[in-house]
Amino acid sequence: MVRLNIITEGQTEETYVRDILYDHLATYQVYTTPITLVTAVRERTFRGGVSKYGPIRKDVLRSLKDHTAIITTMIDFYRLPSDFPGMEKITNVVDPYQKIQIIEAEFMNDIDNSRFIPYIQLHEYEAILFSDIDVIDKVLCVNWHSQIYELRKIISQFPNPEIINNNPNTAPSKRLENLYNPYQKVTDGIRIAKAIPLSTIKNKCQHFNDWITKLERLPETNT
Repeated sequence: MVRLNIITEGQTEETYVRDILYDHLATYQVYTTPITLVTAVRERTFRGGVSKYGPIRKDVLRSLKDHTAIITTMIDFYRLPSDFPGMEKITNVVDPYQKIQIIEAEFMNDIDNSRFIPYIQLHEYEAILFSDIDVIDKVLCVNWHSQIYELRKIISQFPNPEIINNNPNTAPSKRLENLYNPYQKVTDGIRIAKAIPLSTIKNKCQHFNDWITKLERLPETNT
């Protein structure tokens, strides 16, 4: 049995870990606990969203004080803080997968702990939902009219959902907000995710699949 703490960027990812990944990974004897990033502590504590690397690093190091658990992250590449490790090294890198590989390696080096598994979501959580656009349309058509033709146009432009571009106007979440006016990131996002088999997402999202596969194998690699 392995205890796994997943540091999530916000409520959307936290809900995904709790409602979907927990059951899946439990079948591999990996038991997850989501921990949402603490982003500001003043008169009260704020959770979710990241604007600087410091709070992320602090939360990872704090979590590693629990020596009985493996620590991983679920943080979007979209709007990743400019001071995040490795960002200065990807300026001229075109391939998104190479960018993520560099950033995760630098993140790993900075934390410097064998119980830490860095994971940066390419480009953001909503990208994995585009693994099945029919499900997206079916779920969101309850409160809006069908946009399946527009979704097909989007997905036809990219080799896989993870490559849907990293831009304030065309990131996966922004596309859903533009197509389905009542789209709610947390509630609608999890409804869509629950309706898509995890195997479908793993099959279409290379980087996500590599991460989940690594987590599934933790009982073998940590004996």
